[in-house]
Amino acid sequence: MNITFRPVQDIEGCFHFQELQRQVWHSETIDVVPNHVTMTLIKNGGVLLGAYDPAGPAETGGMVGAALWWLGLGTDPATPGAPPRLKICSHMVGVLPAWQGKGVGLRLKLAQREAVLRQGLTDWITWTYDPLYRVNGVFNIHRLGATCRTYLRNVYGELRDALNAGVPSDRCQVDWRLNSPYVLREVTTPRQRQPWPADALAVLPVAQGEHGLPHPVDAPLPLDGRPLAVPIPEDIGLIRRTDGELSMAWRLYLRQVLEAAFAAGYVMVDCLHLESHGWRYILIHQPE
Repeated sequence: MNITFRPVQDIEGCFHFQELQRQVWHSETIDVVPNHVTMTLIKNGGVLLGAYDPAGPAETGGMVGAALWWLGLGTDPATPGAPPRLKICSHMVGVLPAWQGKGVGLRLKLAQREAVLRQGLTDWITWTYDPLYRVNGVFNIHRLGATCRTYLRNVYGELRDALNAGVPSDRCQVDWRLNSPYVLREVTTPRQRQPWPADALAVLPVAQGEHGLPHPVDAPLPLDGRPLAVPIPEDIGLIRRTDGELSMAWRLYLRQVLEAAFAAGYVMVDCLHLESHGWRYILIHQPE
C-alpha cells in the first residue's frame, strides 16, 4: 500500500479526523474529539499524525489511520517515590476497518516513536487499552514491546461506543520506553522472542462453559516469584454480544488478578498463545 504519514496542521484535517473516529469506534457525536480541542493540542506541542492512502475515503480526505498525542507529566511506576517527569501521553490510535490487519497501525506507532525521539524531550510514552481485547494486548505488549504495571479502574466512566458500552472502562496503562534494549530489539531487528515453557510458569486455571466460551476461575493467586500466565478470552467481543454476565465476570477477574500482581511487584511483559492453555498475559516478578 502507498501509505504516507504526515501531521495534521489545519482545521480541514481535524474534520477528517472526526470522521475517522466515527468510522473506527462508531462514536456518538458527544464522544468525538471537538475540533477546537484538537487544534489547541496541535498548536501547543501535541501531534495528530495521519496515515494517508490515495485510495482512502473522500470523507476522511484519504486519512485511513491516525494517532493523537501530547506532552504530559507522570510518575514512573518503575521508580516509586521519584518526582513526576516528562512523558508523552498517547491518547488515540485508530485505523479504518478496511485497512486493519495490513500493518498500518504498526507503522503509525513506529512513526510516532520516530517523531517523539526527534523532538528530543522524552523517550517515555504511555497509553491505555482494554486488557480484555486480546488483539490489542498482542499488539501493545508482544509486538511493540510495551510493558504494564498500572491498572486503572473505570477510568473513563461509562462509555457509549459500540466497543465499550455496558462494562466498566477499566484499562491497563502501558509504558513504552523507546530506547530500552527490549524495545530496540522489538522494532529494529528480526525478533527472537523469549520462549515461555508452561512448566516454568504459574498457569492460572480457566474453565470451558456453555457454547465453548471460556470462564475465569476463582483460585488462589500464586505470587511466589514464578512468572504468571494469566488467561484472557480469545474474543471478548463475541462474549459481550452473547453473554453480558460472562463479560462482566472477565472484567472483574482481570481487575482482581492484575491489581494483586502489580501490587506484589509483577510486570506484564508478553501476550501470546500458550500451547495447550490458550491466550495468556505473561507477568514476571521485578522487585523494586
